[in-house]
Amino acid sequence: MTVRISRAQYAAGSQIFRVDGNGLTPAMRGLAQSLARIAASTVTDLVDNSGGQTANGTIEAIGSFTPAALGSSDAAQKAELEAGFANATDALKELIAQINLLNARVPALGGVLVDNIVGTTADGTIAAIDVSYTGVGTAMASATGANLVLARLRNALAQLVLHTNKLAVACGAAEIVDLSGGKPAYSLAFADIPEGTGTAASGADTTAANAIVKAADAGAVMQKIANAVKELATKLNALGDATGGVASTVAV
Repeated sequence: MTVRISRAQYAAGSQIFRVDGNGLTPAMRGLAQSLARIAASTVTDLVDNSGGQTANGTIEAIGSFTPAALGSSDAAQKAELEAGFANATDALKELIAQINLLNARVPALGGVLVDNIVGTTADGTIAAIDVSYTGVGTAMASATGANLVLARLRNALAQLVLHTNKLAVACGAAEIVDLSGGKPAYSLAFADIPEGTGTAASGADTTAANAIVKAADAGAVMQKIANAVKELATKLNALGDATGGVASTVAV
């Protein structure tokens, strides 16, 4: 609905306190959000090659890797899974940088995000996140170590959602629903996420010391990470879209 404000709109006190879009507060918020979308439209969109599935506004639950015993060369290789984690942390760095670019135009965060994640410098493109793992029977990733890395990734994603949603509110866009299970740090600073999974596991049994990650399980979980990245990138790119830049409050 477009709110139309005349010169005498708020001459009567009752108009000021209207609860619909013609009230003073909703009208002022509409103006601020229209201006925010215009400002956000000057930021170049992220190129998203993450491989995530089509965004729908909700980040799905990201469960842990299931500790498993080795079957017939069906484990995720330690080096390959760690490389996949590195792809994911690089994607997080791209999202942090994009949020800072938008926040410079729409200062909704109260400060600049601090990126302490070690990885490739952001360049505006999210690279593909590995979601397909070849089963092996040696040099296998430890489920215990992999789940420690995954927990940090999940928490960082939840932290990104918090800041993305502040920008979304400022631009009058719907917020992302976060079902990831991550526990965000209520901070502007992002902690580093070491990708190492520790000593290679034997796969002899499902104890913490020996359990491995199945290759198929690694692919399924990392697909959910890619999907979460897709949700965040899609939302950030939408904040300055021309279709969202239509003024919601106009003078008459």
